[in-house]
Amino acid sequence: MRMIATVRVRQEAMNPAASGTGNERVLMLETASRPYHILVEKMQQGAVAAAADGTIRYCNRRFAEMLKRPVDEVIGASVYRFLAAPSQVAYAEVAGSGSGQGEFGLVRSDGTVTPVHVAVNAIQDSEAATYLIVTDLTEQLARRRAEQLAERLEHELEERKRAEDALRLSEARIAEASRRKDEFLAVLSHELRGPLAPIQNALHVLQRDPHGPLAQQAREIVERQTTLMARLTDDLLDLSRISNGTIPLRAVRLDLAELVRRAAEDYRITLETAELKLETRLPEKELWVNGDATRLSQILTNVLQNASKFTEAGGKVLITLSEDPDGSAAIIAVRDTGVGMDGEHLARIFDAFRLGTRGSARSGGGLGIGMALAKGLVELHGGRIAASSDGPGRGCEFSIRLPLERETAPAPKAIRSAPAPTKSYRVLVIEDCADAAESMEMLLELMGHDVEKVHDGPAAVEVAKRYRPEIVICDIGLPGPMDGYAVAEVLRRDFPRGSAFMIALTGYGQHKDQLRSHEAGFDFHLTKPADPRELEKLLASLSSQI
Repeated sequence: MRMIATVRVRQEAMNPAASGTGNERVLMLETASRPYHILVEKMQQGAVAAAADGTIRYCNRRFAEMLKRPVDEVIGASVYRFLAAPSQVAYAEVAGSGSGQGEFGLVRSDGTVTPVHVAVNAIQDSEAATYLIVTDLTEQLARRRAEQLAERLEHELEERKRAEDALRLSEARIAEASRRKDEFLAVLSHELRGPLAPIQNALHVLQRDPHGPLAQQAREIVERQTTLMARLTDDLLDLSRISNGTIPLRAVRLDLAELVRRAAEDYRITLETAELKLETRLPEKELWVNGDATRLSQILTNVLQNASKFTEAGGKVLITLSEDPDGSAAIIAVRDTGVGMDGEHLARIFDAFRLGTRGSARSGGGLGIGMALAKGLVELHGGRIAASSDGPGRGCEFSIRLPLERETAPAPKAIRSAPAPTKSYRVLVIEDCADAAESMEMLLELMGHDVEKVHDGPAAVEVAKRYRPEIVICDIGLPGPMDGYAVAEVLRRDFPRGSAFMIALTGYGQHKDQLRSHEAGFDFHLTKPADPRELEKLLASLSSQI
């Protein structure tokens, strides 16, 4: 028996109004195929048979429901009548190709458009019919939109959670930064006030008895404490320059073994005063590196200072210098028997402004920048620094690794020229702080120079016209309409470079400040407080040029 009966179209069966014995247009299943007819009528998809011109010869109940129209109204009408305008061309292309599928819009009786999926299969039978299976996509699209909306909401919730987490982290970081800033400012105030007390006491001693037995000791106190304050400000400036990548290195080829030996001996007195024993284990042969001797000594001094701060009296500090087995690097190790560190302190030992709280009786003092500065300077030399400890109470070790020079020939010795003879200059000092101006005047006069001093820019310009200075020492932060830069620019019109030397003496010491000084017309830039010996050397070096 045939599985599928012959399909015939008789219009009178589907549309009695269009009945005619000579024009069979009614779709019916023969008796043997009755179950398939029931199946088509009961299916959840729409079923349509259409002529080549689009006239609907048959549709099942479900298709009519999609259109919200009775079956009789649908049969006999053109399928294009029920397609939305944008879908008509697309449907014609699919139907014309003989078979295919696509998504189209069906126009309901109320004018609304229902999205549907249509599978088209054209069969070249006696009726040249096209059979359509139509699936309503309304629920599917709604479900898809709901899923997309859920995904979007989930994504937005995740983004919001990430934003909230980032905000909380940012707030925590801001709070931590604020706390550290307040702590730093408090310690900075303490560290700056600390040297002022002995300076003030020493000056009082000198006022009471300038030539007595305590005068020399008082002068030494003043010198030590001012040196301490100068180093404090220099460390802050150095850290800023390292962060900005503007710190200069005067690198030369040098013997690291000799440098470590000298640095250790220079710091020995400090350690012995703290009742600490210093031991060194250095190689007999030279270890050549390319580095800045001053900065390398500063690195070692900072590490030794840290060791002395966290090691109790009676303890020991050991300095060793060795060569890496492959000859590529030198390794400086500083080991102490101090209070040691736990993992938390080790993780942040090189962070700036994190003050030591490891429990030593001498751990107070300092800004918490020494080890951060050491790390920055080591890295500028292409090296690495690391800290290790076996735990609290078991000491600490800092290891500094620096690349070695390949060549082993001794470094050429610098030819030192004889110091220039002392010469008296006409010096104009421009400084708004009366005490600073007067003390500079006293210092320069002791060096044998003739000095005029003024306290603002306009006065400096007027005095310079009369005095014709050979050297101008000018503060930058002057009050009134002219700062130091403006003064330099005006004076350079009357005193071109070479006719007079201009020295900026200022508390602004960053790289950008030095560049601006040069652009304004200054020949030299000194940061306050300037070392009187260095100033004297600078003035002596100009004798052959004035």
